[in-house]
Amino acid sequence: MKYLPCYNISIEFCLQESRPNWAAFSISVKAVIVILKPAYPYKEKIQQKYNEIIFQDKYMFYNCDAYWSYEFKLNPDSWNSIEMVSVDSQGNVIGFLKANVDRSAEKVSSLGVVNFYNANAVFAKDLRQFVLDLLFKFNIRKIEWTVVIGNPAEKLYDRAIAKYGGSVTGVHKETVKLQDGKYYDMKGYEVFRSEFNLRL
Repeated sequence: MKYLPCYNISIEFCLQESRPNWAAFSISVKAVIVILKPAYPYKEKIQQKYNEIIFQDKYMFYNCDAYWSYEFKLNPDSWNSIEMVSVDSQGNVIGFLKANVDRSAEKVSSLGVVNFYNANAVFAKDLRQFVLDLLFKFNIRKIEWTVVIGNPAEKLYDRAIAKYGGSVTGVHKETVKLQDGKYYDMKGYEVFRSEFNLRL
């Protein structure tokens, strides 16, 4: 499966139930193209964007801890993790997507996803493309991940598994402490390649 360009278009999130009006698609397409690329060559730009989000309340769910590291670490190979960035036509890093891989079990054991800008349809498309590549390009058998309940991404994940397949594996009560000093619940998800629904 090749990486396909994602166009910045004025439609709903691609993971929502509603479908866009494809007849008007070509009219609403803009010139900005965002594609997924390996993260490592962009490590300096990723670090710069990471520096901008440190200590921001809206990103405490991504950090998933009471403390922040000042260094954004990337792996130099894809054995332990597959790391990609969403990059626009100007070379700006829009977001970062990471899958920690358990090679012996042929599964992704956790996901790390951060959008450095406001939620938008372009990044949702890139997230979907990332999942597709994990399952069908990198031949991952199963993807497991968690989300802190209260994270805005939780609703996106719920819609995604309802539409494409997958399930909620459970909820762990008060299992993580964030920078606001409060304890939060975490919800687990899983999706199998054999059960993934490819419908658009």
